[in-house]
Amino acid sequence: MDRVRRHLTAADLAPLARAALGPRRTLDGVERLRGGSRKGVYRLRCDDGATAVAYVWSPEEDYWDHGGHPDPRDPFSAASGPALFAAAHDRLTAVGMRTPRLLHLGTDAAVVEDVTGGSLEEVLARDPAAAAATLGRLGEAVRALGAHTSAA
Repeated sequence: MDRVRRHLTAADLAPLARAALGPRRTLDGVERLRGGSRKGVYRLRCDDGATAVAYVWSPEEDYWDHGGHPDPRDPFSAASGPALFAAAHDRLTAVGMRTPRLLHLGTDAAVVEDVTGGSLEEVLARDPAAAAATLGRLGEAVRALGAHTSAA
């Protein structure tokens, strides 16, 4: 059965923005971003110019239409959510990877700092030579991650 997909609005995300960014800021608008087939990804824009990125897990945002319980042996299982997001964030931070600061973690959402400056895809298209340094840092990060193992 196909579910109706509904993206969230500023009114829907206002309580999350207030919890993450404080009561002195007013949410002026939201922009649905690419990425997140199991969750909605939104840029939150506040009245004072501040921005943040919200990840929201809800049935309306999950495009995989899975049933049952997650199976960790199945790469397409529903192994997703704020707890796993926070665990991955903590692990990356612990091994020295630069990750957006986690501003808020709820039962169905996470809000992180907005890292602006465009995507690597945009830089590669605009100026491949300038992207070389970024790709070099990415390569170093991948090698550093490969050096860290876990029993889990």
